[in-house]
Amino acid sequence: MKFMRIIAQGTNHAFFNMALDEAISEAVRQKLSPPTLRLYGWDRPSLSIGYFQKVSDINIGYCDSKGYPVVRRQTGGRAVLHDSELTYSISSSGSSLFNGSLLENYTIISNAVISGLKLNGIDAKISFKKKSHTGHKNPACFKAVSYGEITVEGRKIVGSAQKRYKNGFLQHGSILLSFNAGELCNALGSSDAENFKNIGAVNDYAPEISFNDLGRSLKESFEKTLNIKMIPDDPTEFERNLAKELELGKYSTEEWNFRR
Repeated sequence: MKFMRIIAQGTNHAFFNMALDEAISEAVRQKLSPPTLRLYGWDRPSLSIGYFQKVSDINIGYCDSKGYPVVRRQTGGRAVLHDSELTYSISSSGSSLFNGSLLENYTIISNAVISGLKLNGIDAKISFKKKSHTGHKNPACFKAVSYGEITVEGRKIVGSAQKRYKNGFLQHGSILLSFNAGELCNALGSSDAENFKNIGAVNDYAPEISFNDLGRSLKESFEKTLNIKMIPDDPTEFERNLAKELELGKYSTEEWNFRR
């Protein structure tokens, strides 16, 4: 039977979270580590912005006043205010577990996440609605329901983005446990919370589900969906050391976070 490593952690600072994800991705793509699913949270509300996103989309003054770190992801997509959620990252080297196209791999991962949600009684679905172009691109990741996104009753509860390399990929995903539209509006400098009415959260449909409950369900659902064994583990010394370097030299710097 094939296997995949799972690293289940608690909460960490935004800069460290992004640094460790990149470090794990690097180790996996160098085949120093097996394909890896990492589950984690954030030690305070934090705003992550997509690799190509302009920092002008963000109300930096408001985030500073609230003590919200702003960090740029390796992956694409738009802004996410991470607070009450479970975040996942998947690092692959293009192994036999994930050797398809971007959309094929995305669909495999989405099906595993959906199975985990269904274990908790949530009737989640993959949306195959393509993005509509209205001339204005909303800066919030969860605003648009697009191809392959996970929804419940038409409301998006999981946002994901992927970074492709020649020898693998890194995918980020945010599974919202709860959602505060007003606070996202403040962080983005938006004035109308009604713009975010198509965003839902896990606890809207299953109030009793906790961070740890969802993590255990995802471990089980990935095993069943991919027909693999998930092996609990910790980051390697290589990954920890590289993460420290990336946290200090990249993800905590204005040169990286405010580069666009």
